[in-house]
Amino acid sequence: MGNATAIHIELNVLLFLILVRIAYQSAKNENQQMRRVLFRYTAYGIMCSLMLDALWLLIDGRQFPGGIALNKVVNALFLASGIVLGCLWYLSVLETLGYRVTRKIGLLVMSPGIVFTVLNLISIKTGWIFYVTEENVYVRGPLFWLQTAAALAVLFSSFIHCLVRLLNGNKTVPRRVVWETLGFYVIPVVGTLVSMPITGMPGTWTCAAVSIILMYIDSQDKEIVRDTLTGLNNRKMLPAAFEDYARQSGPGSMLYMFMIDLDDFKRINDTYGHLAGDAALQAAARVFAKAVDGKRAMVARVGGDEFVALAMLSGEGEAAKFKRSLEEGMKRYNEEHPMPYRLTTSSGYRSYIRGETLEDFIVRADEALYEEKRRKKVGR
Repeated sequence: MGNATAIHIELNVLLFLILVRIAYQSAKNENQQMRRVLFRYTAYGIMCSLMLDALWLLIDGRQFPGGIALNKVVNALFLASGIVLGCLWYLSVLETLGYRVTRKIGLLVMSPGIVFTVLNLISIKTGWIFYVTEENVYVRGPLFWLQTAAALAVLFSSFIHCLVRLLNGNKTVPRRVVWETLGFYVIPVVGTLVSMPITGMPGTWTCAAVSIILMYIDSQDKEIVRDTLTGLNNRKMLPAAFEDYARQSGPGSMLYMFMIDLDDFKRINDTYGHLAGDAALQAAARVFAKAVDGKRAMVARVGGDEFVALAMLSGEGEAAKFKRSLEEGMKRYNEEHPMPYRLTTSSGYRSYIRGETLEDFIVRADEALYEEKRRKKVGR
């Protein structure tokens, strides 16, 4: 066995063990949305492909009783798994992009996988897609190009769905999520292009395993520091951001904290339902995220309809301007997105006093918010 083959097998085994852990953790998660289930099934499929690939590397070209038959079965399953995995990933992309994946759509998307599973099993006898020589060496068959074209077509179709979601400006799925889904394709596509001319090179699904692992790590990171409803930072991000900004705070670049909440949010929930309330929070989050975009600032949802923004600003004038930008952003949103209710916010802010704790800073900013709410009530 050559060094390159040994490294290839070791890489597959290592990725397999990592995916076992990821699949186990995913199965334990109480949140079993269809997107998570499809992601886990994709991980299972990649695990099978990695082991079949490693087994093929061990047996191909070696003479032993039953070796040719085993080589044929392993290759049939491995080649079939590639396109089946592409179909599973396509379904996962559709679910991620907000499409309703019905049984009929699922069957339609999986049909190329079913067809080529049958063709690969038939190839054990016919040699259409692959065959194995008397020396027990795998060789691509005359219709191998058809298998490759179908697999790439499946991946390309899901890629096109991502591009369409980006170009049509659909607001049901954050653009960040679409970009992250597109990022999955980079490594497997490179692996496919490299492996196509050279049989035995680590290819599409070895690289796909790397992408799946990276996506899982990224999703876990977001679950730790991101609010799942709005996509904003959660309160766990506040201490680190506060510590960083507080250290930099000084004349000409002061740290300000803004406490923000939605006016009459309970009435929106009670009158229009919790789905409308969730939509209101998501809309507010987009406005707040836009307000801090390009600034040395961050915004976090800290609970219910309460948000906190930390911003490095030049002084009181810029702080007042930032506060107005939150209100004007919400006003523009109401004008551009007619709803049965109007979204308005109340906010209060304070500048950082050197040496104070995050808890004390929050208390003072919270007092400023309630002063603002009392002022609004008196003005009605």
